[in-house]
Amino acid sequence: MSLRSVIGQDKAVRILIGTLSTERVPTSMLLSGDSGIGKRLTALNYAKALNCLSPIESDACDNCLSCRKIDGAMHPDVVTLLPENNEIKIEAIRRVEEILSLRPYEGKRKVLITDDADSMNISAANAFLKTLEEPPENTVILLVSSNPDRLPDTIRSRCMHVLFRPLSGDAFSQVLALKSDGKSPGPFAALAMGRPGISITRDFAKEKKWFMDILENMSNGDTRCAWNDKNDIRLWLDLSLVMLRDMAVHSVTGNDSALLCEGKRPGVDLLQVLDTAVKLQRLLSLVELNLNKSITWNYVSGIIQKTLKPASS
Repeated sequence: MSLRSVIGQDKAVRILIGTLSTERVPTSMLLSGDSGIGKRLTALNYAKALNCLSPIESDACDNCLSCRKIDGAMHPDVVTLLPENNEIKIEAIRRVEEILSLRPYEGKRKVLITDDADSMNISAANAFLKTLEEPPENTVILLVSSNPDRLPDTIRSRCMHVLFRPLSGDAFSQVLALKSDGKSPGPFAALAMGRPGISITRDFAKEKKWFMDILENMSNGDTRCAWNDKNDIRLWLDLSLVMLRDMAVHSVTGNDSALLCEGKRPGVDLLQVLDTAVKLQRLLSLVELNLNKSITWNYVSGIIQKTLKPASS
């Protein structure tokens, strides 16, 4: 697969192709956007284009030995750094620094793809900053992140930023068709909201039932926390924002066909819905700080009960 074959990210691909065609490749780039929209795939194909032995219009040929090795994760000059237990530690940064300090073994450039770069802890981020400030010669560093705001400003400021967007409906369906042998998207695929990678890996029917059961408990004033861990909190808040989006759409348009989750709640206060969405979005950004489950449950329950109460009552 070449860069131009990436579906639904035309603007990001155009920017990356431009750096190759003008031979102005930055030493570090930040590829950011929602999970499951092709950031890591694009980074891998950019690495292929950088090291392709027979490039076609500044893009990977997808057929040479270098391209095939990168596809098979066997290229000695393309390194992928992944979190361990949801964290990138300083030991991992030290290991890749050693690899990057060596000259390319067989490629034109060494490429480091750091997936979920925002999971670097403070020590790792500080160590990585030195690499960004003085990158080894013939090295390109690609940071992939769904939460770029969690990266220190000092790291973000040293990277060229390439923003990825959720896919359009047509592009989303096209990716799903390729990944699922032509099968049409399931009835809950819309919950992925343009993120095909999410749709492929998650059981939305099961998640929706789980979400609605907890929502009912909250609405009834149940004070027993039903979340097991921060992953549960993150997922429930994520789905709650979809519900609030639906409530706002239904309140303004009355259109049922545009609903993704459960938004038919007559009489709700639109301003209250929007205010709750802002509060839950802010809370979602704090989940990684290991929020107290009980306190978070009581806080969310309170604003959800207030939001779901008909405005006339």
